[in-house]
Amino acid sequence: MVTTSPGYWCECRTASGLIASIDAPTANHAVRWIAIALHTILPALDLDASAHAWRWLQQDRHTMTADLHQGEPITFTITTPTTRITWTARPALFLPLAHRHNVQLPPCAGAFRPTATP
Repeated sequence: MVTTSPGYWCECRTASGLIASIDAPTANHAVRWIAIALHTILPALDLDASAHAWRWLQQDRHTMTADLHQGEPITFTITTPTTRITWTARPALFLPLAHRHNVQLPPCAGAFRPTATP
């Protein structure tokens, strides 16, 4: 029997598509991931977007953490004149990764030789 583990799936998107994603073990980790990204981009934001980000960091993030704990997905968006960035987090069940113990690999697996990176 396969056992799933609960967690949160988090994404960061812009108009050009998916920028980053992570699986977070707790609601706090999920919201912290968004907060760290916001702290990173704050110096590049205009005044309105910066004010919106600070308000979320100081007040709204706690509500969103509670929402995740209640099983509700969350979304936070920053909009500037040139960019729109949206972070989402939602509850998810994760399957364990398959391991390779006692598994017969294909013959080509032995031919793979990693190359040194400069």
